[in-house]
Amino acid sequence: MRTDSLAVIVLNWNGAAVIGPCLDSLSRVERPPLSVIVVDNGSTDGSAATVRERYPWAELIENGENLLFAGGNNVGIRRALERGASAVLLLNNDTEVDPEFAERLLGAFGDPSTGIAGPRIYYHDDPRRIWYGGGDFHPLTGVPRHRDIRRLEGPGAAGAGETGWVTGCALLARREVFEQIGLLDPAYRIYCEDVDLCLRASRAGWRIRYEPAARVWHKVSSSSGGGMTPLKLESRLAGTALLMRRYRPLWWRILLAPVHAAAIAALAAGLLLTGRRRLLAALWRGAGRAAGIVFLCRRI
Repeated sequence: MRTDSLAVIVLNWNGAAVIGPCLDSLSRVERPPLSVIVVDNGSTDGSAATVRERYPWAELIENGENLLFAGGNNVGIRRALERGASAVLLLNNDTEVDPEFAERLLGAFGDPSTGIAGPRIYYHDDPRRIWYGGGDFHPLTGVPRHRDIRRLEGPGAAGAGETGWVTGCALLARREVFEQIGLLDPAYRIYCEDVDLCLRASRAGWRIRYEPAARVWHKVSSSSGGGMTPLKLESRLAGTALLMRRYRPLWWRILLAPVHAAAIAALAAGLLLTGRRRLLAALWRGAGRAAGIVFLCRRI
């Protein structure tokens, strides 16, 4: 695979506080040469103008409206493929990268069967604490989860190797993957689009790899308000429900329904006891949407 045609897609929505540091960090990457495409999802905070004026080396695409994660990134992916990119990296606008991260991440593609790869991602405000150390699924509930989340880097952290899925915060994919299985699915709206892409790639015969030598720092959830918000909680439940409907048989969904119900009830009790009523309301809305998606095949 050519390593001189790596396109980086940075999706931006009202990222005035974060887009500058992200692009500054990308400007320090020397190998391989990067083609950076900023896709703006209808920002109203002047961040698109900042990109246009301060970073003329980055191509700016302005959608004019918020196409959400999948829709916005797909605009950038199509543009990158049109320009002949042999690999495409999806990168959150609230990240900063190590100058050697791209070269090390591309090393995962030394195996021609590897189609998607992801770096180790740290909390930006705690630079040695891991946010993403590979992805797998909870053994009891089947819900996607991050390996090594909140673990300090060190001997106990997972090493390089195959992983169940790569987070869309920083996801590198070969051109051939998109050509074979298609782009991100807008049906998810927010959350789990990345897991779905990896599962489709895996079913098509591609390997998914985690490469901890490539390092990225993430200002977690800056676009959704930071931390757990009602939008984030409700959207995660709905996205996970669609994922289960697509990749788990009906008998499995029925069998696990009591487990999921118990987990939601326990979370609701915790929110009630701590007085977080807005999150509690979002939990019930999300749980209702999730039940409709999983068992009644409603739209997300």
